[in-house]
Parts: sequence; C-alpha cells; structure tokens
Amino acid sequence: MTSARGIAFDYRPSVALTRIAACIVCLAALAVFATGFPVLIRLALSAATALTGWFHLRMFLRPVIRGVAWASDDVWIVALAGGEEREAVLRHSRVFGRAVFLELRWDGGGGQVALLPDNAPEDDLRLLRARLMSGVG
Repeated sequence: MTSARGIAFDYRPSVALTRIAACIVCLAALAVFATGFPVLIRLALSAATALTGWFHLRMFLRPVIRGVAWASDDVWIVALAGGEEREAVLRHSRVFGRAVFLELRWDGGGGQVALLPDNAPEDDLRLLRARLMSGVG
C-alpha cells in the first residue's frame, strides 16, 4: 500500500466567508435599533458593535498564517506572515459541508484557518476532508 501524499495550501481569507461576516456585522449593528433603549444609547451601541466587527474583520483579512502543509508522516507545518515556518499541532478540525476549519498551535502562537472552495484548490480540499474524516495521518 502506498503512503498518502502531503497536502499544502497557500492561505488567503475566503471572500465568501468575509462577505457573510460583513453582513452579520451590519445586521448586528442594525439590530440595536430594534430595542427600546433611548436613541443616544442605541446609536452608541450600534457604533460600538460596528467598530468591534470592523476591527475583527480586519484581523481576519490579515491572517498570521500564510500557508499550511500536512506531510504524509502527520507533521503540520505553518508558514507565518513574517516568513518563518514552524512545526504545528492540529488542535481541532471541523469539516462542514465542503469547508474545512483548522485550529493549529505552535511554539509561541496559534491560529485558525478556514479553507473553502473559493480559497483552496478543490482537489486538495477534497483530499484534506477525506484524510481528516478517516483519521489517516
């Protein structure tokens, strides 16, 4: 039996996930106006919600992780924004439909990766889903 080949991704944030998150932030900021609070409080809460959402969206669009590789010997390597490569540990993974969400930790940090069909090659994403669901590593 042959061993499984390694899988590598250059990571960039998903456009679809960014749009969904932006819509959620807008709806959350507008939902404050459906409360019975006085107008000034509603304006302040809506502005705080919008600013917090905008801050987190900007963090999402500037990920710490620039690339992820899973070798056939079950070693995860992350390429960081500063150009470093670190060996990582997969703390958690979730396969949701065609999407794969990974939480990786390494010495001195950690990060999450959302791989969807719009930011990862479909064949590699399919192979990653199969390996994660089968427990092969």
